[in-house]
Amino acid sequence: MPVLNASEIRKRILAGELVIDPRCDLSGTPIVEPASYDLRAGIALWKDKQSRDLKTLRFNPSDTSQPVVTLQPGQMVFVITHEELNLPRTICGTVYSRNRLQKENILALNAGHVDPGYRGPIIIRLINLGQTEWALALGEAVFTVVFHSLKDAATTGDVRSKEDTLIAAQKTAAQAFSNPLHDLYTDELNKRFAEHDQQLETALRTTLGEEFFRRRDLDLLALRILLGIFAVLLAVFRIPWADIWQWLNGCIRH
Repeated sequence: MPVLNASEIRKRILAGELVIDPRCDLSGTPIVEPASYDLRAGIALWKDKQSRDLKTLRFNPSDTSQPVVTLQPGQMVFVITHEELNLPRTICGTVYSRNRLQKENILALNAGHVDPGYRGPIIIRLINLGQTEWALALGEAVFTVVFHSLKDAATTGDVRSKEDTLIAAQKTAAQAFSNPLHDLYTDELNKRFAEHDQQLETALRTTLGEEFFRRRDLDLLALRILLGIFAVLLAVFRIPWADIWQWLNGCIRH
């Protein structure tokens, strides 16, 4: 299946196909890649770790500052693209996560084939597989779609609105976030963090114990040195302790 190049993608977008509400430059020309179009994060849906409630944030192109979703290690978020695809029945698409996500230890699920004739947004799950938190700014380009032309036109095409997609995502998210596999993954992360903390505590106790014994050895060495010096003084000056003791006893009796 031939892949559409930048000029063909741009021409079809301007004709109302492929991408609805695309990102454009100041002249109104759609911004495309050499053989793909980058899709922006439009709606984020995730479960709050404290309240366990589903949270939603939306991208607003008219705002200069956009909301940010911060994923903790092991946390999942559903992302609905801001752009909606509008594929003719002679065009299909393939959605990929951008390379940046992989470099930042973010796993993208559900990215893949888009049937010809489909109209609507794309929904993808992202999971933070890293050991540190990860921030996603709404309106940021996180996915890319490649368009392929077909020899024969498809007979049907699926149509989904963004609101319908959001409702479906909410239902799926409620089940996915309570999925035993996801819970086991989260529990395993917590277990690993607890083991790591225990190892740090053990190492700290060992270090403090070694320092304590080194200090005690130093104290014993200092005491031995003092006793040795005292013994030398006794030997050198030969102090008549017996006579001094008798003199003290005589003083006490009188």
